[in-house]
Amino acid sequence: MVLGWLLVAICFLLTLQKALNRCHPDNRAMSPGQVWLNLIPCLNLVWSFLTVTRVADSLDREFRDRRLRTEGDYGRGIGITACVLNLVGGIPYIGVLFALGGLVCFIIYWVKIAGYSKQLADDEGYDRDDDYDDRPRKRSVRDDRYEDDEYEEDDRPRRRSVRDDDEEDDQPRSRRRDDEYDDEDDADDDRPRRRR
Repeated sequence: MVLGWLLVAICFLLTLQKALNRCHPDNRAMSPGQVWLNLIPCLNLVWSFLTVTRVADSLDREFRDRRLRTEGDYGRGIGITACVLNLVGGIPYIGVLFALGGLVCFIIYWVKIAGYSKQLADDEGYDRDDDYDDRPRKRSVRDDRYEDDEYEEDDRPRRRSVRDDDEEDDQPRSRRRDDEYDDEDDADDDRPRRRR
């Protein structure tokens, strides 16, 4: 019985490790080797919850990064349910019902993670080198006022100020003088106008 459980656990953890290996290191919430900590008795009671949430986070980041479908929770809900039901399965008498429910949820979770892993493996059109270019981007033509610095340090879009708009115009803008305002609107106003 224990040997059968150990064999099932090893196969399950291999599936989790394979799914994490298919995620880019920047998208992983945990390293693939950390899934094996679930084999340590007593530690696995807590670590299984962390494994479920971190695998779901890793898959979510990878699917978003590859621009694949992003709906769903990547097994987080069913995985947490399996962990809770297996934990409560230790209660005498009624725990057997919880343990059976935990086994069903565990199998569903395993199939879901294997499916997500297969979907990542089937995505052959994804070129990771183009998406992870760490070189600084060249400045655009409109930012030619920084000729001494050829590369940007910050890729955030720049706000255009009023001064930037004025520099682009060839003709200077004229100010409106006070006497250009329509006096019909201010017929009730007897105050003298001040020149700027």
